[in-house]
Amino acid sequence: MDSVVIPSLLQSRLDGLKNSWSAQQPFFIEVGKDAAPIASLRSLNVGQSLKKTQSPASNPNLLLLMSQEHLAKFNQNSSFTLLSEDEPPRSDLKSLSKRSSILVTTPNRAIDHLRRENLSLKKTKLVIVAYDLKREEEESSSQRDIRAKAFLDDCRFIFTKLNQATGIELYLNSLSHLMRDINDFSEKAFVLSLDEWEKIDYKISIVSADTMAAKNITNILYGLNSEPYFVIHETKKKWETLSKRMHLEIPPIVASGEGFENLDSIDLKAKKQIHTIVTINLNLEQLLKTIRHLNELKQPFQNLVAIVKPTQVHHITNSKEKLLMNTEIKPELDSTEILAGKIQMLAAKLTVDSNPEELEELKKAIRKNVPFLRRGYFSAYLLRELLNTTEKRGRKATGPTTAAQKPAQTNKPNQKGFEIPPGSRTLYLNIGKMRRLYAKEISQIFQDKLNITRQDIYAIRVHDKYSFITLSQENADKAIEKLNGIEIRGRVASVSYSNKE
Repeated sequence: MDSVVIPSLLQSRLDGLKNSWSAQQPFFIEVGKDAAPIASLRSLNVGQSLKKTQSPASNPNLLLLMSQEHLAKFNQNSSFTLLSEDEPPRSDLKSLSKRSSILVTTPNRAIDHLRRENLSLKKTKLVIVAYDLKREEEESSSQRDIRAKAFLDDCRFIFTKLNQATGIELYLNSLSHLMRDINDFSEKAFVLSLDEWEKIDYKISIVSADTMAAKNITNILYGLNSEPYFVIHETKKKWETLSKRMHLEIPPIVASGEGFENLDSIDLKAKKQIHTIVTINLNLEQLLKTIRHLNELKQPFQNLVAIVKPTQVHHITNSKEKLLMNTEIKPELDSTEILAGKIQMLAAKLTVDSNPEELEELKKAIRKNVPFLRRGYFSAYLLRELLNTTEKRGRKATGPTTAAQKPAQTNKPNQKGFEIPPGSRTLYLNIGKMRRLYAKEISQIFQDKLNITRQDIYAIRVHDKYSFITLSQENADKAIEKLNGIEIRGRVASVSYSNKE
């Protein structure tokens, strides 16, 4: 138990609320696993401040109530008195006469002494209840439920013996498993749920990747176009391999990182301003631990992207953890989006180049030696040579790519063979690649304007001067109504049914 600490997010919420409770108003605090150890450690922390006002244990400053199975594992400490049901009530009298700031016992044993007037709660400032009953051997679920109801009924009786200034905190594993209605304890009970005190301020995006090879990861990072990144890989060794690849890429990807095994030592305050946190191949338990650690750091960043294998997507998005309710599943990026990300990164570096004079000289040389009508092709040729050189350097650094390492091709909405639902309609949009409009941005515009998801867009085909988007009949009608006349990439959009359906 001594190894358990109260999460600082929960502690700060408790500190902020400690002066706001009213008479006989219990706090129901959902803490997830191990409610009893968290409550017991809080009692020890509070007990340190009560040492100077110690009184006989028969009139404690703080009363901690827990089940007998947890009490049996509770280590004795000089700052509190422990009364166990393993001993007869008469043997407790000597302990109750000692001076102590905290009394730890079960609700049933506390009632025994209250009825015998061996125990008084007139000076008690705080009562902490650790409601975390575990099913014992040879105990059925129904028997455990009966014992749980009796536990809370005993607590309710004890609450009637408290003075009007006593605070009450009930730590529960899960509010959904509470055996009694909260209103049975108080008309104005206060509930502090896990998703409230662990609430996150950023969106979590899930990206499915068939392979975690360094090349595939760097492609995803290009497509996200959200550097600088901080990467948390499944191991430090794998992060170092990925880091080498990222430095060899052109343009290089700006990122720092660490292995998951060193999560507790991560401090983003010592890093440069981080835009996006990226986790790679973490399972659900590891991802949750990472989220909680980032919450503890309270370091601002834009979003968190979890790159996981397809088999993990279902576990994460269907998790009972309310932390992940605001997840967004991003489709695997296609080659067009990856290339767009590389070009945008290169363009962004123009404004922060350390030697603009050299760029100006090169620009003059191009203007002098390349005809005006061929400069676009010249830029495209340079980009192709640059990317091919990067690919060769990457192969040398990471070794040849095996068939098992090659990213598996997934069905895209605009690939042949994708089954379009019957009754769908294809729309014509008068804007395309010449306006630097690509499928990813079209998808986002339609999702935002029509309040739909990526799965509601069946296909997107982008040409130089126009694009085709396939939707259901209902969404197509909405698109024509809401998107006609808006400005996209500096041009007024015209949306209509395609003549080529």
